[in-house]
Amino acid sequence: MSRARAAPRRGRPPSGESLARADVIRAAADLVDREGWNALSLAKLARELGRHATSLYAHVNDLDDLRKEVSLLAAEELGAKVWSAAIGKVGAEALAAIAREYRAFAAAYPGRTASLSAIDRRDPDFAARMAHLHEPLAATFRSFDLDEAQASSAHQIFGATINGLVNTGGENELDRAVALFVVAMSTKAWPGTDGEPSS
Repeated sequence: MSRARAAPRRGRPPSGESLARADVIRAAADLVDREGWNALSLAKLARELGRHATSLYAHVNDLDDLRKEVSLLAAEELGAKVWSAAIGKVGAEALAAIAREYRAFAAAYPGRTASLSAIDRRDPDFAARMAHLHEPLAATFRSFDLDEAQASSAHQIFGATINGLVNTGGENELDRAVALFVVAMSTKAWPGTDGEPSS
């Protein structure tokens, strides 16, 4: 995924201060937002923090562990934003608010967003955070009286649509996409498991 804009460089802890695990993970997340998901390495992160690379092993096991932690952080941060956006809203209003939050997060944090697709979704820690993240959207789809299979399908298509609009479409296109979903779901035109519109 190409980056919409570079994330700002965060202040790093002075080299004389002790480094917390949370500092390491957040610095890694900031790094991938600026330079891309594939740019992350322990050596580069250590330089970012003004530390020796071996010092990072007090906080993470290896690069894979660091990548997982960045993904978990991204899911947690996006989940908090989505829940906040959806509170007090239902139906079309909730769907529009959630869509804008997804898109805004992806534009502001491209590396974090990429991390959500890079991790093994069977990882139980990641699956739990993604379930929490997805609940407001799932509840919104259920409010249109979709059954579980239809809601699952709508969720997958909606996510792909929002991801596709991150860099190729503006707010107008996003609003139109949401409107199309609302029309299909509120008029019972969303396909059932057999591909036919629900009655």
